[in-house]
This record gives sequence, C-alpha cells and structure tokens, in this order.
Amino acid sequence: MAQLPDAARIGGMGVLMVAVAVMLLTGTTNTVLMKFMVMQEVPTGTGMPAQSFHQPYFQTMLMMIGEFLCLIAFYATTSREDVKKVQDVPNHIFMVACVLDWTATTLVNFAYVFIAASVAQMTRGSIVIFTCLLSVTFLGRKQQPYHIAGVVLVFVGITLVSLSTFFNPAAAHGDHPARSGTTQMFGIGLCISAQVFQASMLVYEEKIMSQYDVPPLRLVGMEGFFGILIGGIVLSALNAFSVESTPAAIYQLTHSTPLLIAAVGSIFSIAFFNFAGVTVTQQASAVARSTIDVSRTILIWAVELAFGWNSFNVLQLIGFVVLAAGTMLYNRLIVLPMLEPRGEAEALVMGLKKLGAGPAAKAADP
Repeated sequence: MAQLPDAARIGGMGVLMVAVAVMLLTGTTNTVLMKFMVMQEVPTGTGMPAQSFHQPYFQTMLMMIGEFLCLIAFYATTSREDVKKVQDVPNHIFMVACVLDWTATTLVNFAYVFIAASVAQMTRGSIVIFTCLLSVTFLGRKQQPYHIAGVVLVFVGITLVSLSTFFNPAAAHGDHPARSGTTQMFGIGLCISAQVFQASMLVYEEKIMSQYDVPPLRLVGMEGFFGILIGGIVLSALNAFSVESTPAAIYQLTHSTPLLIAAVGSIFSIAFFNFAGVTVTQQASAVARSTIDVSRTILIWAVELAFGWNSFNVLQLIGFVVLAAGTMLYNRLIVLPMLEPRGEAEALVMGLKKLGAGPAAKAADP
C-alpha cells in the first residue's frame, strides 16, 4: 500500500509530460499553419486571378471554432452534477473575454502578412509587460524587483528582435524578401498591440475565476461559443462593406487542398493546445505553461529555417535569448537573490550556505 502514492505521482508526471509534449507540438503547429495559410495564393472565384489568403477575420473565426471544441470536451468529460454547479455563472463575463480575445487574435493574423511567424511569436512575449502593468492597476498586485527586471529584459529582447528586421529585412520574412524594415515594423506593432488585449483578457480571466468557480476548459469553450456568434455578426458587416469576403475565403479553401488541410489543422491544433495548456496548469502551474509557450518559439523558428521561410539572423537569436531570460526571471524560474524581497532573499542565501556547508560538515565529522 505504501507504493500507491509513488505510483500515483509517477502517473501524474506521465500525464504532465504528455500534456507538455502536446502543448509544444500543437502550439507550434497552429502558428506555422496560420502563417502557411497566409502564404497560399489561390483564385478567389471562377476566372479570378490567384491571391494570397489574406482573410484575418475569417482566420479568427477558425480559431474560435477550435476554442468551441473545448466546450464539447468539457461536457464530454464532466459529470452532470459538476456541470450543474457551474451553470450559475453569468454569460456576460464570457462575452467580455471573448471580445478581447477576438481583437488580439485578429491583430496577430494581420501581422502574419508582414512578418515571419517566429518574429510574431517572439513579439508576443511583450504580454509580460502589459500583464505586469494591468495586474498592478486592476488587481492591485505588488511587483517585486525580479518582476521589474524581467519586464526590462523582455523590453530589450523585443527591441532587438525589432531591430533585426532593419539589419536583415529579407531574412526576417523569407517568403516575401522585398518587405521593407518599416513594413515589418508595422507588423511587429500589430503584434505588440494585440498583446495589450491579450494581457487584458488574462487579467480579466484571473479576476473572474477568483470570483466564480469556472473550470478553465469551460471558460475557453464559452469564449469560443460567443466568438462564433460575434464572428458571424462581424463577418456579415465586413462583407456588406466589402472589407473582407467570406465567400472568397470559402472558395479558396474548397479549391486548394493544402489550404483546406491547413485550416482544419489550425482548428484542431488550437483545441488541443488549449486543452493541453489547461492540463499543464492543473498538473504543474501557470508559470510552467507560460514558459512552455516561450519555448515553442525556437521550434517555430526551426520550422521556418527548415522550409526556407526565414534566414538565420544573429540579432534575432540574441533577442530571443534575452526575451526568454526575462520571461523566466519574471516567473521566478531564474532566481537572483539580489532581486528577491528582503526576507525571501535572506532565506535563500541561508539555504544556499547550508547546502554548500553540508558536504564540508560531513567531511569534517570524525
């Protein structure tokens, strides 16, 4: 019987490792597929010339469909008794989060037209900066020195990534080598702007989850549900004013097998990504989830280099390293005693001294 806790712990670690692998794989796949869709050139109608699949709002709708699948997963894996317990949550709280998510996702989809997927993923690291500011403003959370240092490093890292588009603009977007540094800076600006809304969504979600008992899987699924409703209204208005053509997007999808496969793949990849992310949060922590999200950046970059969509850029690599270091410092995965609160720093130093003195004491013991 004494072995049962160890067996349970091993089983839990097994589930966690599978979830981490799924999160890395599906997260990388989703970003690469969204970029791949933008790169495809397909006629928008009978006898029409081939055009790039520049349908950012339609792509956002695909993401919402993927998130809605999480709601199906929630009801499929939750007992009726547990479902009844969470039915009293007002629906408007999901609507607010959905609007923020819709805006953030659409801005990133626009950015894919101007910058490489790896650059987009790196600049999404700026969410640490905005989350920090919004947490102080709306949650009243005190930021420690290590938080501030992490934010500074993230800012420096994003600055280096942005500068890389000027020093090597062709390399920053291999599929469109003629893009100017200014054009790519516009794409980076779109991506950073998206993180303002994404950070707002995260802070809002944290606030409502502290007030209501909302399972994360249901939260994501309900955002997808309302996202589909909002998307229907938005796309109808955009089609009426000829801003975006949904019939053209559907025509392109149905007349290009690679594009259709990418679209279907993006729907399921975002669903599995969110499901795996929730599992990582439950089995480990939100810190582990954010760190894994940063880790997939290097995988996205590797895929782009392998497919020839991008070229190696030293400044971009340095920027990524600084950005990753800032994220890990902010989440206390890198601990520097001089940046810790006074009481915790003293405890940490004493612990390190005891750890170092341990072997010496044993050696001196007769």
